Amino acid sequence: MRGASMIVCSCNVLTDSEIRAALNRGACPRTPFAVYNCLGCSLNCGRCIVTVRTIINEANAGTATGGSSREPCETDAIVLCPV
Repeated sequence: MRGASMIVCSCNVLTDSEIRAALNRGACPRTPFAVYNCLGCSLNCGRCIVTVRTIINEANAGTATGGSSREPCETDAIVLCPV
C-alpha cells in the first residue's frame, strides 16, 4: 500500500510524488537543479537538495517507489523538460 506524498521542498511546495513523476517522464534529469527546471521552479533555500538527490539516485537505480528500472540518461534534461 502506498502512503501519502511527503513534501520535500517547502519553498516550492513540491512532493516526493511530483519529483518521482518528473523523473519518470523520460526527461531523465540528473541533478536536483534539472529536476526543479523540469517542474518549472527553482531551488531556493537548499534544505531539500539532499532529499531530491536521494530520490534521483533511487530512480536511477530502479528502486524508487514505482520500481521501474531505468536505462542510463542519454539526453540532456533541458531538451526534454517542458517549462
